[in-house]
Amino acid sequence: MLYHDPDTHPTLQHSVGIRNGGYALVNLFAAPEQRGENSVIIAHELMHTLGATDKYDPVSGRPIFPDGYAKPGQTPLYPQYFAELMAGRIANSATTATIPSSLDEVLIGALSAREINWVQE
Repeated sequence: MLYHDPDTHPTLQHSVGIRNGGYALVNLFAAPEQRGENSVIIAHELMHTLGATDKYDPVSGRPIFPDGYAKPGQTPLYPQYFAELMAGRIANSATTATIPSSLDEVLIGALSAREINWVQE
């Protein structure tokens, strides 16, 4: 974990988690109000070291349906109330998504669970 002062680093480099080698490099803001979001980022990168893949569009950052949605079978589909951990955002609509404020707003979807061998195929 690399913590940065938000006053001198308004944006951070992308964090990475690598399965081969089993390590992660996580850039975080060193601010008490970021504790919840930091926990989500740490958990996301840890999941990469266990074999989970990203479930978001790399261009838009929005969750990819259905695997990037915490509850893809929910009716109505929007808004979602949780983020799928490997998508990293809560789908509020087909075009908007927000970062979860803590792990309380995060679920691990079926595909991610299979990828880390939490469930049998």
